[in-house]
Amino acid sequence: MQSVILDVWAHVEPRFGGVGPAASSLGSAVAGADWISRQVAICDRDETTLSDGIARSVGKVVETGPRPISDWKLRSAVRRYVQECAVCHVHGLWLPHSLAIRRVAREFGKAIVSSAHGMLEQWELSNKGTKKQLYSAMFERRSLSLSSCLRALSEQEACDYRRYGLRNPIAVIPNGIAPLFRVSTDETLMAHPEIAGKKVVLFLSRVHFKKGIFNLIEAWRIVSEQDPNTHLVIAGGDFANTEAKARDMVRAYSLSGRVTFCGVVRGQEKLELLSAARVLCLPSYSEGLSVAVLEALSMGVPVVVTKACNIDGVDSSAAGFVTSNDPRKLSEALLTSLSLGTAEWEGMSARAQNLARDRYDWSRVGGMMASVYEWLLGGAKPACVVD
Repeated sequence: MQSVILDVWAHVEPRFGGVGPAASSLGSAVAGADWISRQVAICDRDETTLSDGIARSVGKVVETGPRPISDWKLRSAVRRYVQECAVCHVHGLWLPHSLAIRRVAREFGKAIVSSAHGMLEQWELSNKGTKKQLYSAMFERRSLSLSSCLRALSEQEACDYRRYGLRNPIAVIPNGIAPLFRVSTDETLMAHPEIAGKKVVLFLSRVHFKKGIFNLIEAWRIVSEQDPNTHLVIAGGDFANTEAKARDMVRAYSLSGRVTFCGVVRGQEKLELLSAARVLCLPSYSEGLSVAVLEALSMGVPVVVTKACNIDGVDSSAAGFVTSNDPRKLSEALLTSLSLGTAEWEGMSARAQNLARDRYDWSRVGGMMASVYEWLLGGAKPACVVD
């Protein structure tokens, strides 16, 4: 008999980042002979566009009204979904859905898995720190502590759970990625002729200050002086007017001819930009486990990332460079990656693809997650779970 797994998260549009695509793709990867995937996203009323990776079958619950009215409405709206499932997997923190879903799941005696998706990382906790401390003390910490199991994207996130004071079992299971392949870049080169013949560095993420976008522009000032045959492409939705500040920096540093802002990219357009890139750079201060970096690796694009991106294996497999987001150190890593000869770059590209296939393929990740669900329903404890 098949058991139903319910994955719940907030938001479906690209401007809200990678939690939705990661959660939905995980549910789809688990679905199979023994499991039925049910997916529900808590959305704003104006959300209509699905991010890449989110299943079209996702159920959308519109959040309305001030809290605590919205909390009560959420609990009422999700009761049917929770009642029908065997395990309830709650993705994300600090939002009404996480408390509401766990509360309803406890009422029905369901197993609960909670995924923080990087939201307990130290930088993240310090951002709006006082508000999060109060919310933790009043709601989030106790709610999380009643989870049957916590899912960590990395060993670092497992440490973050313990630092937060949680003693639940933890399953260390990363995000995954499906195999991606290079496509023709003809349309991208027509839309952006300024990148033709250039060594392209791609920033593919929300334009958010925590992603290190200002650090990257500072570093690009150095890179462009030392290697004029380069171009930076910034692709992603704006957050809190960060893009306007980034554009001001580009103008102030006279980099307008060396930097292109593309806005949100999806589907074929995103694949074309990845195919045109020589390097993907994500100098984040804080991440769960970056899906954009996994996409680049799967495509065979070497990466320049910070340790905060939590992509194990980049350094050890020589699939790219792990560095600081200090602008000078970041510029050094970028210049090194851009100076690789053809044979060196092709070798790094192949190692990037192998890393994605061997460690982050969705079939492997989905199997790990399914083993946790089996354990919560009475099966054997899997090796990925630590007490």
